[in-house]
Amino acid sequence: MKSPNPIFFDKPYKVFFVLLLPALLVYVKSVKFGFTTMDEQWMIVKDFAFLEKWSSIKRAFLTPSTEIYYRPLFLVSLIIDYHLGKLSPGIYHFTNLVWHLISVVLLYRFLVVCDVPKKNAFIFTLLFSVHPVLLHAVAWVPGRNDIMLAAFTLASLIQLKKYMDAGLKKYFFLNLLFLCCALFTKESAILLPLVFIAFYLTFQKFEFKKTLPVILAWIVITFLWLLLWNSIAGNGIRSNNDLGTNLLNFILGSLLFIGKTVFPFQQSVMPTLSNTSVVPGILTLGLLIFLCFTPGLKNKKVAFLGLLIFAVLLAIPVWFGASKIGSEHYEQRIYGSMAGLMLFFTQLKFNTDSKSYLWAVGIFLAVFLIKTNTRIDIYKNQVSFMDAGIKECPDYYLFYLQKADMLNDKGDFNASIPYYDKTIAIRPNYPQSLSNRGSAYFSTGRFKEAIDDYNKAIANSEFNKLYYLNRCQAYYRYGNIESAMKDLVIIKKCCQDIVKADLEKNIIDKWTVHVEGIKKQLSTDPQNPALYYKIATLYFDIEMKEGGLKYLNHAILLDPANEEYKQLQLKQKS
Repeated sequence: MKSPNPIFFDKPYKVFFVLLLPALLVYVKSVKFGFTTMDEQWMIVKDFAFLEKWSSIKRAFLTPSTEIYYRPLFLVSLIIDYHLGKLSPGIYHFTNLVWHLISVVLLYRFLVVCDVPKKNAFIFTLLFSVHPVLLHAVAWVPGRNDIMLAAFTLASLIQLKKYMDAGLKKYFFLNLLFLCCALFTKESAILLPLVFIAFYLTFQKFEFKKTLPVILAWIVITFLWLLLWNSIAGNGIRSNNDLGTNLLNFILGSLLFIGKTVFPFQQSVMPTLSNTSVVPGILTLGLLIFLCFTPGLKNKKVAFLGLLIFAVLLAIPVWFGASKIGSEHYEQRIYGSMAGLMLFFTQLKFNTDSKSYLWAVGIFLAVFLIKTNTRIDIYKNQVSFMDAGIKECPDYYLFYLQKADMLNDKGDFNASIPYYDKTIAIRPNYPQSLSNRGSAYFSTGRFKEAIDDYNKAIANSEFNKLYYLNRCQAYYRYGNIESAMKDLVIIKKCCQDIVKADLEKNIIDKWTVHVEGIKKQLSTDPQNPALYYKIATLYFDIEMKEGGLKYLNHAILLDPANEEYKQLQLKQKS
């Protein structure tokens, strides 16, 4: 790799063109990609009624997303995309690419204002622009949230440095404005005041009268946002593990992310602790410690500021992932933190003019470009994304479920069942998997297996009318008219509209014939208490208590010692 001419850095338009070109070339094909099977489905495809109304911008600031997230500016960006391209995936991917290019420019400017030589700032910004670990943020539409957070964070730090250098209040106002934007983009921005304080003290001495009001402004704004967040979404945050497990997962999750900054080869669309090794993280951590001594650091304060930015911006996302049962650590969460690590690397005492250094940079750049260009195709469509998920996350249920549902929707029921089997083997009591496999069994005529799955789905969930309707149909097709009628009564009590008229008529007709058949037996055997009892239970099943008690009383008269009959009578009269 040839070292750029120093004059080159005096012409910003040339610098930005060369910086942006590799990222543009590697990511431009993502504009033709579709949506994946993940968050785009509920955020965009199934929520278009929210996106199509401009009034939803106000709602975005007043309501949480999925009860736990409060990210109004991200939602606003989706609303704008919808009005530009409706449900066409291209516009959403294009917006992601634009935000990434903006962040690349801001990172370069951030490094320069941190007194990093322009050539060094250029090199590490170039590596950032095509780094494979950032791919998930750029190519996956919901990853935009982390790109936006990084952009607002970098912009706020740039304005803070301008305020420190020039003392003009407009720059401090812009710093506060971008802080607000970051807070309304993602919750992890709540720790930005720590970054600002460290940044301030790195480049300027603490002066009580001058510095304290600045710090108080950051704290007050963040505290006010915290009150707002808590009133809107704070009650939705829950931990699924005990504190000890969370701490262990946090350490392991941190190592997972650290490893991918230097060795981005064990990537995944759903990285979890169970399917990702922390060995690269341990090696990278050792390497970072070693580099602090050999070759050493030019400016220790700036270098450690970079590490602090990396750690602080990653802390909340890693803790959030660590506290979940699956310990998922999405790669897009490292996007903003990488800016801090780039700042650290610029402070290493390498001779940036040496051929060996430039060759090393060239090799890293080539590897990153090849890796990113190769991997990006897994985001091409739902099938490529699901297949990558199954390959990279073999012990995670969701991608098997998505694959099974896709095959089910296509009518390939026999092919879907093995994927449902794998899903249920990983997560045995997940109602949706059980119900959907039941539907596949039903469609292939395996009604007994379908009924078993519907029973388990109902037992492991709150009332779901579709589960009862599916089981009702399976009972009917299996020939268990009594149970079919019982489910039909349950469904009609809450949601008559979902029952097809012909199904209802057929079940009622067959149930009536069934009851009349028992009554006919009773006419030839009037002293048989079991027949009276049987008719009574059939009436109780459909909540015809008066008729049921009439037949039950006859059964008790004929068999007064039968405790089962008496217990049922007592239950129905209570």
